[in-house]
Amino acid sequence: MSQKSILAKLLATENISVQHGNYETAWFDIKNRVLGLPQWVDKGKDVSDLLIGHEVGHALETPFEGWHDSPEKLEGCPRTYINVVEDARIERKIKSRYVGLVGPFQRGYKKLFEDGFFGEDHDFNNIKLIDKINLKAKVGAHLNIPFNPEEEALYNATMTTDTFEDVIQVVKDILAYTKDNTPELIQEPEIEDGDLPSDGETEPGTQSGHDDFESESSSSTEETKSSSQEDVESDSTETKSADSEDSDDRKETNDSSSRSDDENTLSAEDVDKPAKKKEEDVSQTDEAFRNNERKLLDVDEHGDQDLVIRELSPEIKNASIVDYKTLMESRKRTIDQNRIYIEDDYYGMKDFDSYRDSFKDYLANAKRSVNFAVKEFEQRKAAFRWTRAETARSGSIDVNKLWSYKTDDDIFAKVTRLADAKNHGLIGLIDYSGSMSGTMGNVLDQVVHLSLFCKAVNIPFDIYGFTTERGYNNTITQMDGEMRDDNLSMPQIVSSSMRKAVLEEALYHCYVRKEMEQGCYADDRWICSEYERYGSTPLNQALNVSTKLIKDFKRKHNVEKMNLVVISDGDTNRTSTHTDYKNTEIKRTSTGRWYNNSVIFHVDGRVIKANNTGRGLTQAMLEDIQKAYNTTTVGFFITNGHHDWKGILGRVFNEIDPYSDEWDDSYREFYQNAAKEYRKNKCFTSNALKGYDEFYVIKGGTVLETAAADFDPDAGATKGQITAAFKRHSKSKKNNKVLLTNFGRIVA
Repeated sequence: MSQKSILAKLLATENISVQHGNYETAWFDIKNRVLGLPQWVDKGKDVSDLLIGHEVGHALETPFEGWHDSPEKLEGCPRTYINVVEDARIERKIKSRYVGLVGPFQRGYKKLFEDGFFGEDHDFNNIKLIDKINLKAKVGAHLNIPFNPEEEALYNATMTTDTFEDVIQVVKDILAYTKDNTPELIQEPEIEDGDLPSDGETEPGTQSGHDDFESESSSSTEETKSSSQEDVESDSTETKSADSEDSDDRKETNDSSSRSDDENTLSAEDVDKPAKKKEEDVSQTDEAFRNNERKLLDVDEHGDQDLVIRELSPEIKNASIVDYKTLMESRKRTIDQNRIYIEDDYYGMKDFDSYRDSFKDYLANAKRSVNFAVKEFEQRKAAFRWTRAETARSGSIDVNKLWSYKTDDDIFAKVTRLADAKNHGLIGLIDYSGSMSGTMGNVLDQVVHLSLFCKAVNIPFDIYGFTTERGYNNTITQMDGEMRDDNLSMPQIVSSSMRKAVLEEALYHCYVRKEMEQGCYADDRWICSEYERYGSTPLNQALNVSTKLIKDFKRKHNVEKMNLVVISDGDTNRTSTHTDYKNTEIKRTSTGRWYNNSVIFHVDGRVIKANNTGRGLTQAMLEDIQKAYNTTTVGFFITNGHHDWKGILGRVFNEIDPYSDEWDDSYREFYQNAAKEYRKNKCFTSNALKGYDEFYVIKGGTVLETAAADFDPDAGATKGQITAAFKRHSKSKKNNKVLLTNFGRIVA
């Protein structure tokens, strides 16, 4: 949680929701207890504490109708007057509650006053009482503002209001005083489009809202003439002249309408709009402050801001994670619904349970195959411990060296301390996008072998898919400014926490999908849950949910060193924010073209910066996971064809040497070495791609098959041919298990 969020929650003494976003001003949803904070420029800690303390003061004390953005109108109480008196009340109360805010409020308002936020050139002998009260209440410690006795009494009344009802009464008293003593200073705000009074309503200084509209929109030639006649005619003819003026005005409006419908005709929509009354007066200093609030925003030369994105809410994260029990029940419903097609041989499919016998053989072979990787893992682990072993004195005397005590100090027994192997854990994320459908069976085959390996070496693990297919019961409402969830679904495919029978059933489902025809419209779709249908690639959302998964996993298994493995064949979807258009009170800033924006992402109280909403945010989130949760991030990129292979190698090379003077020659050498490594190990390995500690590029299709090459030399084969065949067989037993072989090397 950011320091601003913590401060707001502590001051509010309640668990209010604090939303950072692209907002014009700070705001508070009094009904839902949500505080919105803009992206402010750094004007110092005092100004920041002042702004947050002010908003929390409203959160604690102000009713809805008293909020300065409230659409409700209070009769006889100009909104800006209410702002001034209510600000004085809530700021007095928040400073009384938290004495430590007194200094920041004084210094913060002094800074804002000097920066012109309250307007310029204040002549204290020629400004309205409401403005003098506003300046005195906020900047009074640094200004000498004169009051006469009556004004002093009204200022004191302002500074002693206790309830919002008191505020309303003081506002009326201040307005009445201003009308009686300085009427020449009163200035009515101009009518805005759509703010016309309803028929028959009379506003100060006009005959009716209709006349007022005509005076603004129609030609003023005849109006001026009528007005001049009105000035010279006697009182006895004043009414007649006024009636004549109304008639002339109506005639003139009709003529003007025929000339310019766009300018002079009220549409049906305008007529139906509810009437809004003009305020009777405004506070110039309050209006100036509201107009200058944009200066507080951190914007670029184009007036745009970095896109602020908040992490997914706990409700969204929980809804996105589909535990295995829920997944299994959903799979069963799908399988039962589709049995009729299998029984009628409608699509030539085999029954889900018909693979049971072959699965036993598959599982036995897989366990034997994994033993090779287990043995290698134990050797690497032992080597790691011995290379970091330390020799130390035990503190006890070695009797065999006692005779040399006069010439040698080293007469103590020595012990060798082996380096402790860290307790590892694994969370895997598998891309369930449509482009993965053709190779998904082989990927799940690799997952089966990786799961058996982790069980054998006692590494706890959880493997999840991620897709944009959460199902049909998505009723959770997102908050404004929150990362759009893209209907994220993360089904739990397999886990070390499963009981033996449940684990075997989970592995069986992976095996059946491997054996069935692969593809978006192939047989395996008839046995899959609605939560694991192929969609697009919401990787950034999945990484955000992974922060919760990692924290929960580490607590559950007491893991010291986490490993996050991502298996995908493409980049993430672009990330956008949810916008609550129903909340019309939120004024938003411009963020330019969202897909190419610099991003400020709020997660777990930390602020992450990225250079765009796609790949850049993925990199920033992975780097944050590395640091925040002591996690090794591993990426397996599965290419679809030669074009993808060249594309991903180009990206890796750009990270290694982005400003090469001889790019073509350097890249050619890099590409040749990568191809050579791939021929040897069935994958290309790099630690250059930002965000990943280890990054593996694998060609999809049959390359991911785990079956070892057959060792079946011809009867007449020579000794050399037999030796070569055996080497190929032995090598394939290792290299074909790409995921577990490389993962074993990382964690050893």
